[in-house]
Amino acid sequence: MTISPPVRPAGRGSVPARQPVLLLVATAILFLTVCLWLWPPTSLQYDLRVYVVSAQAFLDGQDIYTAHLAYPKDMVLGFTYPPFAAVVFAPVAMLGTAGGRALMTLVNASALLVIGMVTVRALRPRWSRWRVAAIGLAVGAAGVALEPVRSTFDLGQVNLVLTALLLVDLLGHLPPRFRGVLVGVATGIKLTPGIFIVYLLVTRRYREAATAAAATIGTMLAGALVLPDASRQFWGHHLFDPSRPGATHFISNQAWRGVFARINGGIDGIAPYWLLAVAVTLVLGFLAVRRAYEQGYVLESVLLTSLVGVLVSPISWTGHWVWALPITAVLVYRALQARSSALGGLALCWLVATGIGLPWHTPYLGDKEYTHHGLQLLAGNSYTLCAFATIGMALYGTRRRTA
Repeated sequence: MTISPPVRPAGRGSVPARQPVLLLVATAILFLTVCLWLWPPTSLQYDLRVYVVSAQAFLDGQDIYTAHLAYPKDMVLGFTYPPFAAVVFAPVAMLGTAGGRALMTLVNASALLVIGMVTVRALRPRWSRWRVAAIGLAVGAAGVALEPVRSTFDLGQVNLVLTALLLVDLLGHLPPRFRGVLVGVATGIKLTPGIFIVYLLVTRRYREAATAAAATIGTMLAGALVLPDASRQFWGHHLFDPSRPGATHFISNQAWRGVFARINGGIDGIAPYWLLAVAVTLVLGFLAVRRAYEQGYVLESVLLTSLVGVLVSPISWTGHWVWALPITAVLVYRALQARSSALGGLALCWLVATGIGLPWHTPYLGDKEYTHHGLQLLAGNSYTLCAFATIGMALYGTRRRTA
């Protein structure tokens, strides 16, 4: 399914169109400037430091997966992405510390605006391009009010960039023969977007699924050609090391595995319960995805897939939940459109949980996550609960429409 072509705004010639263009460009530049002020080149951006250290190791011909050991303990974590990602981050490493931070902030801010615009375009396909751009800029800029987005800026993460790539591809903004390429590239950088190849299969977009799979394999081959030793290490060992990304029970991990680890007091013995939750989420989630897609809710089907992905992944830090921005925007829009108190309540839950970063308002660090009880359990796992509730409501809503 493709997006309807935008309606050309009224006006004589190209002169009247210059004013909205200049205004929108000025607004976008202002937003980028504000982001640079909020997250200047002197900010820590801890995860970006991990990327840069590994990318610099690649440029220097060193091992990208042990480069962090040259730094004091806990100052730089080990690189957890495929070798292709280190190649992608090489230009950032060449810019140096300050330049790399500034570039990452600008790229994240730009991705945020793209997310806002493609979300609005999917919801209002008949709006003029200027209206979509204006409202989309506002939606994207509002994203900084959400903790996952702020966390991505704070850490210099790639979550917003990957989300923008996926939405642009999956919502039909590429020429038909190239659709699926960006899904494959995103998967090659960080494996978790691979859930969207499954999405393409579930929604019977087989050609796009094949293209995405081929693009993913292409990134793997590129990594193997440039970094053969690192590729053997990653695909043969690091990929299967659950401890490398960090502690599963840490409050930031809002995936099912993190929830069960906190409730259980550790990861020992949680495998049966976690795998059952993963299986149920996959079945119910993709059932909701298929129904939503068949009923014409393409954007919603993509967003439901993103929730399945963050829930079933072993690690989904709060920064990975930047999908909360388009999800909240869609829930607010649909609630107003249908005058639905249920959708409005769910939107409010998302806004509260991700706006204030509710999990971070519970005890954490020093294994304090194991002491949660009562309301702390709800708050500490609020992202997970919002996601599963959204899948449940989507199932109920699509079932009623099918009936």
